[in-house]
Amino acid sequence: MADPTIQNFLDRIGYSLVDHVGPVPFTFKFYLIKSSEPNAFALPGGYIFMTTGLINMAENEHEIAGVLSHEIAHVTGRHLAQLMEKGKKINIASLVAILAAMLAGRGGVGSQAAATLATATAEALTLKYTREMEMDADQNGLNYLMKAGYDPNGVISIFKKLFKYSLVSATNIPPYLSTHPAIENRISFLENLLQIEPRISGPFKTFGNFKRVQTKAFIEEREPQVAVTQFQSMVDSNPQDPEAYYGLGLAFQRMGRLDKSIEALEQAHFQAPMDLDISRELGITYFLSGKVDQAIEILETVRSRPEYDGNPDLLVLYYLGRGYQMKENFVQALQLFQRVQKGWPKFVDVLLHLGSVYGRTGQKGLSHFYYGRYFKLKGDTKVALLHFRTALEGLEKGSPEREEALKEIQGLSSPRR
Repeated sequence: MADPTIQNFLDRIGYSLVDHVGPVPFTFKFYLIKSSEPNAFALPGGYIFMTTGLINMAENEHEIAGVLSHEIAHVTGRHLAQLMEKGKKINIASLVAILAAMLAGRGGVGSQAAATLATATAEALTLKYTREMEMDADQNGLNYLMKAGYDPNGVISIFKKLFKYSLVSATNIPPYLSTHPAIENRISFLENLLQIEPRISGPFKTFGNFKRVQTKAFIEEREPQVAVTQFQSMVDSNPQDPEAYYGLGLAFQRMGRLDKSIEALEQAHFQAPMDLDISRELGITYFLSGKVDQAIEILETVRSRPEYDGNPDLLVLYYLGRGYQMKENFVQALQLFQRVQKGWPKFVDVLLHLGSVYGRTGQKGLSHFYYGRYFKLKGDTKVALLHFRTALEGLEKGSPEREEALKEIQGLSSPRR
């Protein structure tokens, strides 16, 4: 699962662009891939992928929006679908079904399906768009970008960075460039398009601290020791920089050195006490290290901030719920876990804790129901089926949970073809 800060960043930009696409017969979805190569690609059905390497290469979110808008335009133009159908190497409908199941974390997707997806993805990365397809994606992507309120020069500047990267990495040209030929000509084409468009001067859309997103992407991408070395050098160069301590704290957290992580994050918090991101990560690290009371105190402080109201950080609520669960304040924990589950349905772990808390409060039907959902998403069909069947004994007739449990039992009991 991608870091929620990065995933939220991709989703907010991606869906702000999709709002200007018009009706499509599917829902766009955006995914992060941990890779140092600056790359992005699309698969039929609205699946857009971007690497951590591309996020770290970019200078601002307008460049990220430029790449996403281009990939969205390839999907709406059915460019990749046309090429794959022409090659007749894989059925597009089957690919979309497999991809949806795997990315949703559903069980029952076997090794053959995984191999099919891997083959399709590899094929997608080697297929070359035609000149007409590229011009269409460039033009429509630029249109989406401007309608969404981003700086249209973002797509030009990121393409220039990618072109320079290809010149110094001639033996290791990223797939993004190999699937997007003649990029220097397309840069000129985009520049010419902007000359004939009405001049746009801003203010342009922005969603927050892009450097924070890059810090997290860097830590996601690199080995923990490499990240520690990088941020320690930043601390040594500027001991008054809270960003350096923030990165160092996250790198140590990923390494499992929670003592060192707390030390760095406490220093960052001392230098920037009103910074919500720093406070959140410090609270989470307190919890992970067993300092539950300190975790609850600082996470409650984050939750009470005015700028937090109406835009809750679900990771804060999750770890706050974990803290109250450990303190056996199950009423508080349950309320928080319910909010997390509603706002973050892809987050599997919260289902496990919902099952536990419902069990501790004597609500056995709901306990087994959420355990069933958890194990189903984890791919353990037999255990999931057992929990759903047990849940029926405690769920009220006609309740939404009972109806869902019955459907799950029917689906999981059916012989797989």
